[in-house]
Amino acid sequence: MCTPSQIKKIHTLKTISGTDDDLYRDMLASFGVCSSKQLTVAEADVLIDILQDKANAVKNNVYKKYDEFLNRDEKMATPAQLRKMEVLWVNMSDAEDKHKAMLEFLYDHFHVWGLRFLTKKRASQIIAVFEKMQIQKCLKAI
Repeated sequence: MCTPSQIKKIHTLKTISGTDDDLYRDMLASFGVCSSKQLTVAEADVLIDILQDKANAVKNNVYKKYDEFLNRDEKMATPAQLRKMEVLWVNMSDAEDKHKAMLEFLYDHFHVWGLRFLTKKRASQIIAVFEKMQIQKCLKAI
C-alpha cells in the first residue's frame, strides 16, 4: 500500500490541479481501486506524476490582470507596465476607490481616458511620476 505522505500529496495535487471528484474517481478506477489508500507505492507515484503535470499546466495558465492587452500593437503599453502603474498607485493612494482615483489622475494630468490608450513611452513616464510621488510620500512620513 502507498505511504501516508503519498496520499497527502495526491490530495494536495488534486486540489491544486482543480481535478473534480468524478475525474479523480475515474483516475482511481483506471488503477482498479476506489480509494487512494488502496494504491501501491508504484501506482501512487504514477498518479502523483499525472496530477503534478496537471497542476503545472494550471499554474502556467494563470491569467494576470491586463493580459488581454498582450497581443496588441508593440507601441502600446505592456500588461506588465499597466500592472506596475496600478501597484504603485495602490501603494501611495489614500482614496477609497483607488482604481477610479488613478483614472481621474491620469485624465487630469496626462489627458488619458484609460489605461488601454497608453503608449509604452507614456506609461514609462507615468511610472516614473508615480515612483517619485511614492518616494515623496515616504519622505513625508518620516
